Amino acid sequence: MPGTSALSSSVVLPWLVRLRWVSLAVMLVGAIAASRWWTVRLPWSPLLALLATMATTNVALTSQLRATSLRRGLLGSVLLLDVAALTGWLALAGGPINPFGIVYLVGITIAASTLGLRWASGIALASTLGYGLTFARHRPLDFADPLLAGRVLSLHLFGMWVALAAAAALIAYFVSRMSEAVEERERALTEARGAAARSDRMAALLALGAGAAHELATPLNTISIVAGEIERVVADDRATPADALREVAEHAALVRAEVARCTHVLDQMTGRAQALDADTATATLSDLLDDLRQRLEPNQAARLDLTTPIEPVPLTLPAEALRQVLLSLVRNAFDASSPSQHVSLAVTREPGGLRFTVADTGSGMRDDVVARAGDPFFTTKPGGGNLGLGLFLARTFADQAGGALALQSRLGAGTTVTLDLPSC
Repeated sequence: MPGTSALSSSVVLPWLVRLRWVSLAVMLVGAIAASRWWTVRLPWSPLLALLATMATTNVALTSQLRATSLRRGLLGSVLLLDVAALTGWLALAGGPINPFGIVYLVGITIAASTLGLRWASGIALASTLGYGLTFARHRPLDFADPLLAGRVLSLHLFGMWVALAAAAALIAYFVSRMSEAVEERERALTEARGAAARSDRMAALLALGAGAAHELATPLNTISIVAGEIERVVADDRATPADALREVAEHAALVRAEVARCTHVLDQMTGRAQALDADTATATLSDLLDDLRQRLEPNQAARLDLTTPIEPVPLTLPAEALRQVLLSLVRNAFDASSPSQHVSLAVTREPGGLRFTVADTGSGMRDDVVARAGDPFFTTKPGGGNLGLGLFLARTFADQAGGALALQSRLGAGTTVTLDLPSC
């Protein structure tokens, strides 16, 4: 809100301080020129008092140059003070006939470029009212040379030209320097963001390596132990051939299971199962869901309740990628459910696409867990073999397909995951 948010003083304040010094110099030079060349008698004491007030506030602003932020209220108050000082200056030196009324535009420009619409509107209103007051109450110009007094209109027009040039120069100076400062900061921010992104990628790579080492250590250790057991059985002369073959077969089955576990971990890490394929061959929804049920364990397939549109629905998304996403979501639902609970997968037509809703009535999640669900390497499942990438890759698939993934859960009441995909 205005008056409470902070501005970057390293961009705004230095140029404002310099601009006010230049404005003070222009006003002083203008007064000296009017007095010497146009023989205008000016009330120097109050005029210099106004300039001294502005100079004092500018010195105070200079002390804030090292501050990290500048409140809008402070900057706006300074600009309002400038409006009051300029109004007093005009009232003491001819009122509306004084051409330097155009300097009001400088403050309005500063407010518009740094403070936003509300403050700019306020400064513009104050400037308009201040200039209007000079029509009602002002000190008329007093010329020492009577001839010049008769040429006041010509002098006014000439002064307007000078004042316009001065105001235009001040505005151009401030805006251009501000733009340069903002561009420089944008370049610095872009470089900082690039460095942060590189750092994040490196951290993600290290985390991926650490996750791989952690998840693959257990199955590889099991395989090593089982290989040793196979060697022992083969080398044992006391065992009968039938017993040895049976034991070797059991060990081989365990090795195969552990290799499958390693493959599953690698698929999770690389995201091959969920990657968007360049091939978007058309498939039907019913075929995709039938194949999904076949990939589940038999007891899970029996507890999966499917609800689909009556009419056939063709899909032009990568079928395998979508199948793997749905399979991951359904398996997550079963993992969170008891062995007797059912999981539902409903497909409905929505304006602009399809909605896939996977719901369970299992353990559910706390709000803080829901907030982290979908982060890579975050999982609530006990034991190994899971990197916590399923929901993350599902959300990635949804984003790349132009859809969205939403998660709702309540502790003890189950979880609902909604996958919205555009028209297929």
